[in-house]
Amino acid sequence: MDMNKIINDDFRNHLDRFTQDAFIFSDPPYNQKYHYSDYLDNLNIDEYGQLLLDAFSGHKSIIILYPEPTINILGKLLDNLQETVSWVYNSNTAKQHRLITWWNCKPDFRSGGGQPYKNPTDKRIAKRIAEGKQARLYDWWEINQVKNVSKKDNPHPCPIPYELAKRVIEISTKPNDLIIDPFAGSGTILKAAKDLGRKYLGFEIDKNYYNYCITNL
Repeated sequence: MDMNKIINDDFRNHLDRFTQDAFIFSDPPYNQKYHYSDYLDNLNIDEYGQLLLDAFSGHKSIIILYPEPTINILGKLLDNLQETVSWVYNSNTAKQHRLITWWNCKPDFRSGGGQPYKNPTDKRIAKRIAEGKQARLYDWWEINQVKNVSKKDNPHPCPIPYELAKRVIEISTKPNDLIIDPFAGSGTILKAAKDLGRKYLGFEIDKNYYNYCITNL
């Protein structure tokens, strides 16, 4: 299969590439009337549900979700939810967290490099910190949104943090695994997959975002 590339097209025209061994990892549109350039983020409920089914159903899928209503819709459409992590961030928006969900696959929290301990004043924990140790990953990740801290000229309105994409890939896949992103946006997931030695394939319908993906990769 031709891979390690981004394709400027609707992923639904290439579903034959969505093999059973691939991991479908994406931050899909949330149907919240967001202002994308070439995509109408206001589908009726049946159209939106079918879009998600086409992208993720029957596959090892890792999906970043807006808490409601996307998780409720997916819960009715898909089965075999294996794990959920809360990604939290400071922002001026009404929602300050999203959910990272694993369907038909499970993460290994011990393979992601760890994160700071929550109780650093505890004597036993202070000793571990002095020894350079970190806690295993929790199911609560505090990672800033890109738009809060980045000065890069990214045309996409809501790119996910590179650190988040990298962590998910590290704990979910192995080198040479294939990662497919059907809603590639500015290419953060594909870039992290490439840097970590995974095979990757992305689809992005917006020409402007696609061109940025090419530069990002």
